[in-house]
Amino acid sequence: MSRVIFDGVTKLYSGGGAAAVSNLNLEIEEEEFLVLVGPSGCGKSTAMRMVAGLEEISEGRIIIGDRVVNDLPPKDRNVAMVFQSYALYPHMSVRDNLAYPLKLRKVPKAEREQRVREAARILDIEQYLDRKPKALSGGQRQRVALGRAIVRNADLFLMDEPLSNLDAKLRVQTRAELVKLHDRVKTTTIYVTHDQTEAMTMGDRIAVLSLGILQQLDTPQNLYDNPANKFVAGFIGSPSMNFIDVTIEAADSKLWAVTPGFKMVVPANAAKGLENYVGKTVTMGVRPEHLIEKSRIAGGAPEGSLIPVSVDVVELLGNEIFVYLTNQGATLTARMPPDIKLERGQDIEVATESDKLHFFDIETDAAIR
Repeated sequence: MSRVIFDGVTKLYSGGGAAAVSNLNLEIEEEEFLVLVGPSGCGKSTAMRMVAGLEEISEGRIIIGDRVVNDLPPKDRNVAMVFQSYALYPHMSVRDNLAYPLKLRKVPKAEREQRVREAARILDIEQYLDRKPKALSGGQRQRVALGRAIVRNADLFLMDEPLSNLDAKLRVQTRAELVKLHDRVKTTTIYVTHDQTEAMTMGDRIAVLSLGILQQLDTPQNLYDNPANKFVAGFIGSPSMNFIDVTIEAADSKLWAVTPGFKMVVPANAAKGLENYVGKTVTMGVRPEHLIEKSRIAGGAPEGSLIPVSVDVVELLGNEIFVYLTNQGATLTARMPPDIKLERGQDIEVATESDKLHFFDIETDAAIR
């Protein structure tokens, strides 16, 4: 097991244009499960491929354990990679697929067989050892691909969107299996995905990338509660955070968020840092689950806390409903309990949970603390 350090790592492709990865500084601790997440083209797969040695580094250093590996060939880095396409040999049995990396390294046959049996036991695929990949389901093939990484006794696991080829139900099941597997084998893991649900449910920490730049590195809960900027706030969470441009005004010893459609008091705990924005426009953010229909507010709604909205669409999901709302052109999504009876075109009022508002600088997109 090894820690991994990105020290000012940049990747530039020939032909100019923006850097695929720009000045990435990141330290992954031993035994940590770190998720690199971001939209397509953000540089997350490129960052992982540089660790594996499949992409050259333009600037900076990558350190695995105590070694700078910039010029080390992939075979000497002792990392194991799991791809989204499984990359299994179709003509080989599961047993031979698992043993093949060890055979290449001239591991003695007895030890090969022992490692294969142990990996198959951990992943519960012992009954499939004599089958060919075509006789396995997608989830079983993915477990074989994971097993091929486990038998290596590698210092580092690199996983490149390994669940993207699975159906939704199997993805949920395999996510849980991967977390349990990491708890068992304790190998440092870098996991790449564009799926923020995978990131939130699996990572010890999450590194959010956009346009090759690290936006924030934190635990899943801190990312959700305290996003560093508007991009992170909008990317993490489903449905995504609502954003409305508001003007900050001061009156009656309070700060107010004002739009053509509403005027609401900024709660004292959210007003910190906004004193310098009086008379200016900022972006206000609130998550769908933090919008509350007026009748559900215990003790009634405080003065200046309500937003009048019209119901556009109601989506019933069984255990909850998503309600799409408008307020003079501004659109909002609310997550509500299923027993609230709402109809299209209905006019209602919603309030925000007082300690759950976020504000962002409209020019820099940075969170206003």
